[in-house]
Amino acid sequence: MPWPFPTPPLELLSADGSLVTLTERRGGRPRVLLARELCSFERFEPPGARAAADQAARFRARSHAPFHNAGQLVRRDGAGYAIWSWDQDRIESWLAARFGAARPPVAPETLAQPPGAAWRVVRLASGFELQCWRARVLVASAWRAAAPDDATWTAFARQQRNPDTPPPTAAPAPESLPVVAEADLGEGGGWADVSPASTLKLGLTVVGGMAAAATVFWIGQGLRLDGLATALERQATTERAAIAPLPHDATLRSQIAAYQALGARPDPFVGLKTAVDVLRRHHLQAKGFSIDGPVVTVTVPYTALGAVGEVVQELQGTGAYAEVRPLSDSAANAINIEMTLVGATPSEPAAANPGG
Repeated sequence: MPWPFPTPPLELLSADGSLVTLTERRGGRPRVLLARELCSFERFEPPGARAAADQAARFRARSHAPFHNAGQLVRRDGAGYAIWSWDQDRIESWLAARFGAARPPVAPETLAQPPGAAWRVVRLASGFELQCWRARVLVASAWRAAAPDDATWTAFARQQRNPDTPPPTAAPAPESLPVVAEADLGEGGGWADVSPASTLKLGLTVVGGMAAAATVFWIGQGLRLDGLATALERQATTERAAIAPLPHDATLRSQIAAYQALGARPDPFVGLKTAVDVLRRHHLQAKGFSIDGPVVTVTVPYTALGAVGEVVQELQGTGAYAEVRPLSDSAANAINIEMTLVGATPSEPAAANPGG
């Protein structure tokens, strides 16, 4: 939807904090575009009715934000949602120095581009953006400082599901696109960030709806299985009474259970190797790592922010991790990617901390 009022100027906030005017002033306070490398992008497609999907998208945005204090823009596009996040702490001082207390609206610079079709590489002022579009809706975006080579392009393309057309085997030639001054940057269709209290309420609403549906199903199952369970319990009681237990049985069973639990624990070093292999495919090198029981954490440079979305997606696709969570730390100029191993239990103690 185009901007409904006299077109205000657009300014681009770069990763070094500088602001560049992109369009002439024609009335209204400026709107600020955030350089692509300052932002992370996620495509989210929840099932269910519109109202429940809206709530799920908002909850997903807050709970999976890769920043301690995230500025966010969530908007419905087609059958899913575009979730944009940025480090509010990092840009706040830059905006204050330029605009004072009257903060302008901000949005990723990608939203001021003409819509695309299928696959393209966009040449930006400070890098390149790899994009995949489905039915003229952006479903994947990644930033690179240098033009992607064929290997980088292949790694990006193979992660995309159900593209309109097969990806080109070689990276497309970068395109320089005009700025759409009248683009809707979220003021007309985006959602502002939500507070933690609102997020909790939304999360409980989503979970509550799922629980209600599950309850109906399991009540029926419980009624049907109750009689069978009672009969089996009586049979087991009779059989246990017929066997004289040995004094050391309880201790032996406890020892066997302990050994079985130890053997079933996931190997964190296997999980770490999987993560390092994924980073290598994306031409990233870990600055450090740590292992805390079932949680493996790798640290990458902050400059890898544009590639983190792809890395997280590929890590999740390996099947080695129950959860993958990126968390940026601009003060340390690093991004920590926390991965909980599949098969881990919350009670497992810390195993090692090899360092960073």
